[in-house]
Amino acid sequence: MSDQSNFNNEDLNEKFKILLEEDYVVKKWNDGLLIKALILLPILIFIIGLFILNRPENLIDIIFVFLYPLLLISIGLIILFIMRDSSK
Repeated sequence: MSDQSNFNNEDLNEKFKILLEEDYVVKKWNDGLLIKALILLPILIFIIGLFILNRPENLIDIIFVFLYPLLLISIGLIILFIMRDSSK
């Protein structure tokens, strides 16, 4: 906590020097691959499901087309919340 207050008391040039001296770690493309897959999976499932179902022809099909992605997004959010709770 004292480091933060010291940083806030520094003038702007000193802040830039401190920030530029810090080491930056470059992330690899496969870091966080599970999270990226959880984001893309509902989209891919929806696109594949839409091609299997083809175009909606009646009212029930149109409602299903709108509820299906909402259900997939909800499942993804539930999985995300479970993962966040288990990581603490």
